[in-house]
Amino acid sequence: MKRILIAGDIGEKDVKISGTYLRALRHVDAVGALAFADMPEDAKEYAALFDALILPGGGDLPAELFGQTLHPACHLDNPARDLSDRLLLEAFRGAGKRVLGICRGCQAANVFMGGTLHQHLPDAYNPVLWHSGNITGRHTATVEPDTLLASLLGAGDIQVNSSHHQAIGKPGKELKVAAYAPDGVIEAAEGKNLLLLQWHPERMVDTMRPVFAWLVGA
Repeated sequence: MKRILIAGDIGEKDVKISGTYLRALRHVDAVGALAFADMPEDAKEYAALFDALILPGGGDLPAELFGQTLHPACHLDNPARDLSDRLLLEAFRGAGKRVLGICRGCQAANVFMGGTLHQHLPDAYNPVLWHSGNITGRHTATVEPDTLLASLLGAGDIQVNSSHHQAIGKPGKELKVAAYAPDGVIEAAEGKNLLLLQWHPERMVDTMRPVFAWLVGA
């Protein structure tokens, strides 16, 4: 059975939310654990012990990480989480293991790989879809052909959910865009052993099971 590390904090909120990811992993016969690293040695030990990494959802990232001034609509997350996500991403990629970034995790990985974010989508796109709405809602995303994501979900239009007001601006180094929303918002990006999704596949396991099967190498 594959063991998947779910990055995060050990606070009550992350522990509660992690249950959704754990249930999704059980659909592909994998087991998950929640942990974070506060130094490179920790991250490398996790990368040695676990088969893959999930960078999950959460709060906003500090704008200084991508050379911008903080937007007034942003609410910063835990700085320890920012460090942990970066260290774990570097360690798992350095070990040649797969990483799935979800929502904030998608944004964080993009920033740590040299990309930028749109800090508040209504300021970046006009008109813009209701991306920050109820996570049970759905909107269309178009998967680009000849991508990893297309091999998993098929090229063309799919239905995804949304719970965010930020998204990838400039893709980071080694990343290519894999899906767009109709308003132009980047919904997915990918790189070697790396899949970044702006939506929450753990809440759509009925249609997103191939994403988790890829993560565990099934």
